[in-house]
Amino acid sequence: MIEKIGKAVLDDTCYPGQDLYSDGAIEDEMLEIARAYPKEQWNQVIAERKSWPILYHFSHIRENILSWLPFTGKENVLEIGSGCGAITGALCEKAEKVTCIELSKKRSEINAWRHKDCENLTILMGNFQEIEPALTEKYDYITLIGVFEYGENYIQSETPYVDFLKTIARHLKPDGQIVLAIENRFGLKYWAGCTEDHFGTLFEGLEGYPTTKGVKTFTKKELTEILEKAGNLKAQWYYPFPDYKLPMTIYSDRRLPLKGELNRMETNFDRLRLQLFQESPVYDSLLDNDMFPEFSNSFLLLIGKEQICPEIVYTKFSNERDARFALRTDICEPGRFERYVQKLPVSEKACEHTAGLERIYTELTEAYKKQGLELNLCKTVNKAARLEYLEGMTLEEKLDQLLAQGKLSELEELFFYYLKKVQNLHSTDTFIKTPEFVQVFGDVELTGEYSCAKMSNIDLVPANILILKDRQVVIDYEWTFDFPVPAGFILYRMIHYYLESDGKRRVLKDRDFYGKAGITQEELAVYGEMERNFQKYMQGSHVPLLSMYEDVSPGKVEILPYYEQMRAAGAERRLQVFFDRGNGFSEEDSEAYPMSRAGISMELEIPEDVKNLRLDPGEAAGGLVLRKLAFENDIKADFTTNGFPVGADSYYFGGGDPQVVIGNISGEKRLRIEIEIMKAQDAGEKFWKSFGLVSAEKDEEIRRLKEKISQMENTKVWKLYRSIKKK
Repeated sequence: MIEKIGKAVLDDTCYPGQDLYSDGAIEDEMLEIARAYPKEQWNQVIAERKSWPILYHFSHIRENILSWLPFTGKENVLEIGSGCGAITGALCEKAEKVTCIELSKKRSEINAWRHKDCENLTILMGNFQEIEPALTEKYDYITLIGVFEYGENYIQSETPYVDFLKTIARHLKPDGQIVLAIENRFGLKYWAGCTEDHFGTLFEGLEGYPTTKGVKTFTKKELTEILEKAGNLKAQWYYPFPDYKLPMTIYSDRRLPLKGELNRMETNFDRLRLQLFQESPVYDSLLDNDMFPEFSNSFLLLIGKEQICPEIVYTKFSNERDARFALRTDICEPGRFERYVQKLPVSEKACEHTAGLERIYTELTEAYKKQGLELNLCKTVNKAARLEYLEGMTLEEKLDQLLAQGKLSELEELFFYYLKKVQNLHSTDTFIKTPEFVQVFGDVELTGEYSCAKMSNIDLVPANILILKDRQVVIDYEWTFDFPVPAGFILYRMIHYYLESDGKRRVLKDRDFYGKAGITQEELAVYGEMERNFQKYMQGSHVPLLSMYEDVSPGKVEILPYYEQMRAAGAERRLQVFFDRGNGFSEEDSEAYPMSRAGISMELEIPEDVKNLRLDPGEAAGGLVLRKLAFENDIKADFTTNGFPVGADSYYFGGGDPQVVIGNISGEKRLRIEIEIMKAQDAGEKFWKSFGLVSAEKDEEIRRLKEKISQMENTKVWKLYRSIKKK
């Protein structure tokens, strides 16, 4: 039966009569969103509902994976596994005709409702194997976005993935392409502690899926072999970053990442992850060794019967902004030895923003020459700002190179050489706060006299300054304003965005670059407020993904601090005894006794003037059994502890630093001490049973609670413990 939702066509001729898979009630919520809210409001809905499925299915960032492809508007497109329509809208906007295949009726209805105004959309409901024989057309593009890994569910054969591609390729036009996006089984994020996307388990893909079946991702080598077996299909390889689901940059073999570019790692919106190491410096090492493609988190393949080389070799999206400023930056290669850069407006609202770049280039060129700086040549071509493509090392790369070599003084000298140039550029006039300034940066309190320039390029960060053999070129000047901005703020941004954008640079913070640049603590606070106001101006009402991370994601478990804590505790396991002689406890009046891994058994001689004792048995979190704390004649000592009682004489110390305080011991001469160290697993089990949380390993909410508690100070854990007990 054929039905319409708005202008979109739904065809259930091959629908099996019931949905064979579903995400449950969340799909009803998504249908409600699709019916009740226009596309312009989806970002606000995502921010309000704080739900990963809603973010995943409704974020406009999903469309980045293919919205850059060179559509002419005449294409016929087949989208296999269209789901709830996350990318369908981008296809409908760019192609002449779009046909979707989707097994789920509920998801097809969601897709149709959200694209009800698209008269070029037809959704075929049913299994691909049932629908495929009736497909009589040839297609310019066939998309498999997050679908190929389910190949053995689509095709029942001994070689389902090979046969899947063979079948699809039969429906391509001679110059048509399959657009395939999939996770890389060897993606670096999985080595660093992200769970496998489909099963939510650690290292499942890395180990070759030993405990699961039905879904499979592949390495670059494995995919290459599948292409060969499917008829020697040809592919152009692209590498979405941070992954294909929420890509902000797409690299290719013809333009791989530069060192220092890969520093945004928020890829775990859906599940808790471990943080085993910092990925950014590891990526730099992989780039040094020409190994990035093998460890990219995702792949995007443009597959054809013949080798096709798209002009775009790199694209970066700046569409986490207000529509007035939403851009896409491409590196284009129309010929083998020819390249250029273009900045394109994502929507008509941003055309004015890109059109202004040629004027900025013209007006700033002479002033920059006086400081030995050039601006990258710019001209407007078909609503895009076209810039010269230049190869060289950015100032950011050069500074990082010196950092890696340990040449910190040389790094500082080079940095301040450019800081001085920028200061000179923006010190030709005296700053006056204008209405335009207040609109962008807020009505901040700027007291005193500040230097400025008539035009202010605030984005002179090290990543935007290219160092060539005999030239120094500013390659991006998008954020230039026709009103005065204090020079100190521009210096602040240069320093801030270098120091704060990558953790490996934290070693430079003690060198006080801000102070040496003449920026006071008071000015730092004001400039920080200006930057926040600028970000609000740039974003408008749009809520970027990064700001939703804390609300949507279960977060990360930092392993290194825990490892260091355990390592130190293991290396320095000892019982430290503090003596209070009326003036409290202090390190100066304490003694330490070695402990074995099992614990300690000893007799302590108590000095005559001691009023109270404190026993600190080690530093690590875990459990202790206080077998005996007794004076002479086996009289039990009264004590207090910051541990949690979890059984007879047993205590759990979730926040580490266990302490036992024994008071009112005047006149006592000896204390018998017998302390047993509990196995960490046993201590934890006893502790969670005392909370009544016996399903701790199966309940996601409980896992998050456990992680939260394990990082708390003991006093705060007690408060949480009592609140849970009351419930």
